[in-house]
Formats: sequence, C-alpha cells, structure tokens
Amino acid sequence: MNSLSISVIGPYKSGKSTLVNKLQQRKGMEGDVSFFSFKFGGKNITLIDTPGDMDAPTLIASVLSVSDAAIFCISPDIGINFQVGELVILADTIGIKHGLICLTKADISTALELDKLTKNLTQMLKGTSLENFEMIPVDINNEQTIADIRAKLSTLEYEPVKINKPFKLLIDHAFESKGMSIAVGTLATGKISLHSDGVLAPVPFTKDISVNGIQINQEDMQTAEAGDRVGVAIKGVWPWDLPRGVEIRQPKSFKDIKSGKIKIYVNKLYKQEIRDGEKFSLICNWQTPKLTLSQPQKDGVVITALFEADKNFCFDSNDKLTLINEDLPIRVLRIVGKTEIL
Repeated sequence: MNSLSISVIGPYKSGKSTLVNKLQQRKGMEGDVSFFSFKFGGKNITLIDTPGDMDAPTLIASVLSVSDAAIFCISPDIGINFQVGELVILADTIGIKHGLICLTKADISTALELDKLTKNLTQMLKGTSLENFEMIPVDINNEQTIADIRAKLSTLEYEPVKINKPFKLLIDHAFESKGMSIAVGTLATGKISLHSDGVLAPVPFTKDISVNGIQINQEDMQTAEAGDRVGVAIKGVWPWDLPRGVEIRQPKSFKDIKSGKIKIYVNKLYKQEIRDGEKFSLICNWQTPKLTLSQPQKDGVVITALFEADKNFCFDSNDKLTLINEDLPIRVLRIVGKTEIL
C-alpha cells in the first residue's frame, strides 16, 4: 500500500491551513475542501483540508469518512472549545484510528500553555479512537519540525484488508480531456486496472462504464489499489454526469436505495429526542442524502426506524455511515451517531 488519504481538521484559526501549505510541496485543487498531494517515504500522501468554521458538519464528516487517517490541529490560544469537542466526537463516531494531534502555534506559545493543552487533550481523548494519537508541538517556521511531520505521516498505518474488497472509486470532481471525462477521487477499496468494467451509482447516474486510463500523481499507470488518489478516463460520459458523490463501483457489489430501515447507535452525548417525521443527513462517503424517519423504536441507545430519502444513495457493508442533525444550531451537538442500513 503506497497511498494514504489524510484529512486535516481543526477549529477556526487553529493554524490548520497554514500547516497544510507547509507540508505539501505543490499547489493542489482548492474549493470548499482542498486536496494536496506529495510523495514522502515511498508513499503518495493526499492531504484534504477542511473548512475551519462550524457551518459544514456534513462536509467534514464526508472528508473523514473517505480518509485513512487525520491530522487534528489545535492551538493553545484557542484551547479546547465546543468545536474541538464536536470534531473529536465526529472522528470517533466515524472510527478514525490513525493520525496526529498537531499543537499549532507552538512558536508563539509558552511551555506552560503547551503543557496545559497536552494534559487537557489527553484527558479528553481517553476512550476515543484518537486516544493514542501522538501529540506534536508545531513551530511552523522550523523546517525540521515540518520534515518530521511528513515522515510521521508516511508511517501511518493502513488497513491492507481493504485491497481484497470489491472496488469502489469515490469521485470528488471531474473534467474533460481529449474527448473523455476524467473522474478524480479516492479508490476506497479493491483494485482496478485498464479496461476494468464498472458501474456508476447511485440512481439517476447509473451507467455501465469501462476504465480507459489511470493516473496517479499525474503518472500513467496500469493498475491502482485501495488508498490511491486516482484520475480515471471514461468514454461516453460527460463531466457533469460525475458530480461529487457519484461512485464507480464493481458491478453487483452494492445496494442502491431510496427507502428502507435504519439502525442508529445514538451517541451518548446527543440529547435530542428522535421523533417521527424528523429529518437527518446521512453521511455515506461523499453522499449526503436527507432521510425522513418514521416509526422510531428505542431500545436503550439504539433506535430502529423506517426512512425515506430525498434521493438514492449507494452503499455496501464496508461503508462508514453517520447520521447528522443539520437543523440544530451551532454549539448544540449535531452528531447523532453511527448507523446501519437493515
């Protein structure tokens, strides 16, 4: 496994984007999320920089769900606030197991401030999937510090079992080149090669396709495997038929639905009652359908309910599904919990 996708998260003004700009070695694709790729230690590393405000919980959840690891940026001048707490709960709910905690602005912080933040974070992260993340003070002007972080990123673990699963490419953008559409995204599971047959999903984008070209870091390749950020050439499809959220899946390896039954493992800190007719956003990779629940039944912290989505979504048993209540105000926990489709 020679590729890793790493989400970069953190509260507003935590120095997150400044660190990303130091770590990456060339300009990437920028937008509501920004992608930056570089090579280090024999690995292709893609950093996905997320918004620092609190207005985009579904977007940050999507980024985390398509990532192998995370960098969590927290600065002593901001400390642990509600946004930090919500990001920890989100990463833990999605199950991010590998990454780094970067204590940013270390060059303008005292040793006492850094020590206090480290102790508070250690206590806060106990029992979460981030509990064993290494904490690193970051002086953004110290090139050795930046080199050390790059080296640590290249050694982060990856789950090799993903390679043996059916393939799925999670598209985040597309463009036209030489009469073909180029779909760009992360190969979440499996392997593809030139002329692999696949299917676009979900409805209404469904179409059988064949892979006519593969690029990784602008180099032509014969194959790609789970973890790689790739561009694949496809004939007979326009770029506007490949918006973010469309996926290229191995045929007959997934479900594509609009209604059904859901099981919700409600986060113990989510205090809102889940009522009949309530609407929630389901995070499934880059897909974010809005679900309307009916007939919720509670058994402890587990709720089962019927649902009707505002659009089709595709999934398999390996996808990390998370439910978010976007209708709640900022500074009220919006992470409902992880889910299963029954």
